[in-house]
Amino acid sequence: MSSKQIKLNQLSFQYQNQPIFKDLNLIINQGDFVLLTGPTGSGKSTLLKLISGLDPTFNGKITAGSLKQPFTNWGMVFQDPSRQFTMATPREELIFALENKLVDRTSALKRINYASTKTNISSLLDQPFLQLSGGEKQRVALAVLIAMKSDLFLLDEPFANCDSHNRQFLLTCLATLHKEGKTILISDHNFSGYEKLASMVLAINDKNIKTITLPDNTLKNQALSFSLPDLKQNPVYFLKSFSLSFPKKNLISPTNLKIYPGRATLLTGENGSGKTSLFKALTKIIPYQGQLIFESKDIKKWHRRPYLAKVGQIFQNPDEQFLNVTVKEELDFSLKYNRNLSLNKIKLEHLLTKLNLQNLDEQVVYSLSGGQKRKLQILVMLMAYPEVLLLDEPFSGLDQESVSAVIYLLKKYFLDSNHTLLVISHQLEQVQHLCDYHLTIKDQKLFYTK
Repeated sequence: MSSKQIKLNQLSFQYQNQPIFKDLNLIINQGDFVLLTGPTGSGKSTLLKLISGLDPTFNGKITAGSLKQPFTNWGMVFQDPSRQFTMATPREELIFALENKLVDRTSALKRINYASTKTNISSLLDQPFLQLSGGEKQRVALAVLIAMKSDLFLLDEPFANCDSHNRQFLLTCLATLHKEGKTILISDHNFSGYEKLASMVLAINDKNIKTITLPDNTLKNQALSFSLPDLKQNPVYFLKSFSLSFPKKNLISPTNLKIYPGRATLLTGENGSGKTSLFKALTKIIPYQGQLIFESKDIKKWHRRPYLAKVGQIFQNPDEQFLNVTVKEELDFSLKYNRNLSLNKIKLEHLLTKLNLQNLDEQVVYSLSGGQKRKLQILVMLMAYPEVLLLDEPFSGLDQESVSAVIYLLKKYFLDSNHTLLVISHQLEQVQHLCDYHLTIKDQKLFYTK
């Protein structure tokens, strides 16, 4: 039986008259496991979308060459899996996907059970997506592809919001699928775990692509160490008999705890432990039990508008935060209401270059890469300059150079005695350069740790 091949022959692609790729030549054989790397904004997501046939049609076009993609039964996991769900729960999503494939009920139930067990989502099947963490949603997205018996798996930063345990679990799952003959093309900035998996490593840079040797992941075993806070400090938040739960799930048991001003505090915990839910409680999105005291009164007694002028959040999904269409419109709007005196228009131009966001004025914000959106989102919030900034996975989709640039921004243009950061992150390699303290959620308990 002949093997299928994905072939790119002298392929050139441009978006809004800006060349993204030039003369790409590439062959991916059936059964290959391909790791796709490259700097933030280099075109990894675009290449995956081109291969899937989901390339941008608005102001985007192939200008030369050809692309052959013979797989008809393929599936894709996006950087933000929420964008591909249409139903309320994982079970409904799986049923909907299989109904569209005209799979009979008996076979569908067997496929759902198999895919759920393989991705460890059986306990999540009837939970609303609104209550699932980013990592849990990524497991569900992979389960849908498995249930549909996809032959080609296209995965765009699928571990961006996963803790180390879930990352390793999903890599093992992908290894099993590869042994079953599935073709896998995955983009990732973290090379850990691919040493014995990837049959080919491709690097995109400067509009082209080449085969490389997997770099050494020298930071993967770096131990983390933090200070414990001085309990005599006056807190910016006082959690008093605070607890958090969903109707069928307890997240944080009653606790007394203080969060301190003028510092950056890291918040960690396994996927689904309640980190994002804690942020939602801090921004008055979901209810809680006990008290969350900010500036001497419970936030329940604060009016929403003045409170959220003091407490800002960077969401996991940047698309939810933008108010305008183009990059220039978004930045002009932020400059108009800029409260950060250290960030004037001249400084902003310098920072755009430092973040590799220059020359993107007319680009639609929603067409940016995941990492580019993240960097723009952080710039916008630095100009809003709230007293407290909650960062939910701020390094998702960023290469190491971009992570360093973002940490530089946050330290130079935000952190001082009157401004406080609380950071959720599973990407811990450089977080010690930013964060002073470490909060963790484990076994429904919230506590400081070294």
